[in-house]
Amino acid sequence: MAADDDDFFLEDDSEQTAVVNLADLRGLRKPEQDRHLLVRVQGTQLGEVQRLGPGITNVGRSQESELWLPDDGVSRRHARFVPDAAGRFIIEDLSSANGTFVQGERVTRRLLQDGDLVQIGPTAVFRYSVADEDQEALLRQLYAASVTDALTGAHKREHFDAQLQNELSYARRHQRDCSVVMFDLDHFKKLNDTYGHPAGDEVLSIVARTVRQELRAEDMFARYGGEEFAIILRAIDLKGAGVLAERLRSQVSALVIPHEGQHIRITLSAGCASVGELGNPRADELVAVADRRLYAAKRAGRNRVATSG
Repeated sequence: MAADDDDFFLEDDSEQTAVVNLADLRGLRKPEQDRHLLVRVQGTQLGEVQRLGPGITNVGRSQESELWLPDDGVSRRHARFVPDAAGRFIIEDLSSANGTFVQGERVTRRLLQDGDLVQIGPTAVFRYSVADEDQEALLRQLYAASVTDALTGAHKREHFDAQLQNELSYARRHQRDCSVVMFDLDHFKKLNDTYGHPAGDEVLSIVARTVRQELRAEDMFARYGGEEFAIILRAIDLKGAGVLAERLRSQVSALVIPHEGQHIRITLSAGCASVGELGNPRADELVAVADRRLYAAKRAGRNRVATSG
């Protein structure tokens, strides 16, 4: 067979294995790096990705900011990222109290370079990166894996703890309520012993999926440990938390979970606590009250919700 000048043969000792046309290779192009990203490089939200543009991105403690930072050291209107005519980004400080820094230097206005470290206030540190679509997707996948429980899809406890601190700060500043629901699955050890751990994993996964379907986008759902879960409810008072917990209890108790020819049923017990009833609790105090009520619900017979005690 006559080969075209642009054909390239790959051979081994026994046979011709492939023909690659060099014209096809010339058609390959490096992916366009048109994504301007901020990647968190410090703290419990390490790895979180925020994409800039195409317009101005305002940064601050105000929830109206495109990049909301609830850190106490961040001003309400702290800084902004502004695109220029060449598609690059400039950071501008907005007379913040604790300053904006690039590569460790306090700035009022600075053109950013790929790889620059940007610090907003005393604790929020990001790396500015110019990336392509695949690189952005990989960064987001890595972050999701770092904060999400692989089995249930719920957030991990460390992420819950950090988010609860943020939500309590928000509740104090805006004089809004915030509630926590703690729940766990009744007799889960017996379920594992009877049906096996794969069945237990299946139950956890299905219960978590059922719970997520009942939550708002702004609610935080986390696996707190083992078969225990926690939910943060922004701007929801104790009564509202109790209503949600009761709805979750009813939904879970109605589940019939098939596993290897058998049908498994499960119930949950829950405890609720809110900022409004406790005054100005620390995060650990709010969780402790909800957890205490969870175990009061168990002592009272399980498959129930407690909002007092």
